[in-house]
Order: sequence, then C-alpha cells, then structure tokens
Amino acid sequence: MQAAEGQPILVPTTAADRFQLNADQVEAHWTARTRAVLLASPSNPTGTSLHPQALARIHQAVRRRGGVLLLDEIYLGLSHDDTFGHSGLALGDDVISINSFSKYFHMTGWRLGWLVVPEALVPVIERLAQNLFICPSTVSQHAALACFEADSLAEYERRRAQFKARRDFFIPQLQALDLPVPVIPDGAFYAWADCSAWCERLGVAGSWELAFEIMKGAHVAVTPGRDFGTADTARFIRFSTASSMQQLQSAVDRLRAMRDAFA
Repeated sequence: MQAAEGQPILVPTTAADRFQLNADQVEAHWTARTRAVLLASPSNPTGTSLHPQALARIHQAVRRRGGVLLLDEIYLGLSHDDTFGHSGLALGDDVISINSFSKYFHMTGWRLGWLVVPEALVPVIERLAQNLFICPSTVSQHAALACFEADSLAEYERRRAQFKARRDFFIPQLQALDLPVPVIPDGAFYAWADCSAWCERLGVAGSWELAFEIMKGAHVAVTPGRDFGTADTARFIRFSTASSMQQLQSAVDRLRAMRDAFA
C-alpha cells in the first residue's frame, strides 16, 4: 500500500459481526478514491472468521463498485469450524488471496508465502516483486516443498487438533476468571478477552497498564489491545494459545491466584 501511496481507511468492528467488516460498512466508507477492501479471515487478534454469507455480500458490494477484494487467509489452515474454514477464492476469479507457510505449516520466520491473483494482475505482481525482494531463498523453497509430503501433512493436522484442544480448554478458563471472550475464535490460536473487570479491580486505565500488572503479578505475558488498533482496544487483551497445554494450565493457575488476591 505504501509503495502505491495508498491511504487506508480503518473501520471499527464489533462482536456483533464477529469483529469483522460487513457489507453495509463497506458501502458506507467507500469513497471515490477507494480501490480495494482488505479482510483477514481468520483474523489476528480475535481468531474469528467472516461467515461465508457475509463475505459473499461484501464481495458483491466491492464488485458493484469495480473494486478488488483482498483476503488475508494466512490462518485459514488453522480453522476449527467447517462453517468458516473455506477460501474466499470460490467467490470468483476477481478475488486476491494472500497466504503463507508461517502458520499452518509452522514455518514462522521463514517469510515465505504466496498470492492467488487474477491472471491479468500476474505481470503487475511480478514487477512489484522484482523491486521488493526478487525471490525467496532456495533453502526456504525446498523446505516448503517438503510441507506437502504425506507425513508432513499428517503432522500438521495433528498439530491443528492440538490447537483446537487448547482453545477448548483455555477459553472457558478465561470466562471463569472474569476475562470474557465475546466471540469464540473459530481459527488461529488467539483469545481476544475483555479485561474491563480486571482493570477496574486493579485501578488501571486500560489494557496497556494491565499487561504490565499481569506480567508482574502472574508472570504471564499478554498483548495489550492497542497493538491492534484504536477502536475500543483499551479494554481488550490478547492471549496466545500456541504454548503447550502444560504452559496454558500453569498460566491459568497464576492468573487465578492473582485474581483471588485482589478479589
């Protein structure tokens, strides 16, 4: 976007829409200079996805205006619900999908991914790539090929099941600790928790200050909401469930002890 001197329009979302855009918002914020809509499904930090019907309505709204729909589907392989675990590419050949080996394939740090674009845009993307990075390293490309071997895919599916088991354990624990999660994540490995009650009890202004208090009082690292925007994020913190089940259980015990200390 910066390379094209684009100016993003950030649109607040709410739990009522699973912390995702809806078609009415797209139409309300579309301007004469708007060219595209960028969505992430599943998203970071909420781990929530767009319902297929909601995504289809957004696609129709964008198409009517001659725009482009770009979908960040980097966490798609880590979907836990068949309702949401489908690529938006099925909507039509005018959709751009952005994906990566980082999440489902556990190659975080290798910085290797791919784009699926309309055929007419391939030369444009190639020229852009030539000026940004030329090509991925040979080592990372060979590692990516190994991802598609049968044994590799079996391991990725086993790990995906583990992520779901961790979510199913951790989310109810947060709810019981007065850290409600307004929308249960259907993908990725995050929990977007409302920390208002904790802020009030500890007398802190918001999640930024609370993150430091939790680190000091429970030795648990959480991410404050302001790292993900400005729309009501002061009352949210993000937990990651990428740690082992044992570590998550330990974190719950520490959080409970801290909660009981100021209850």
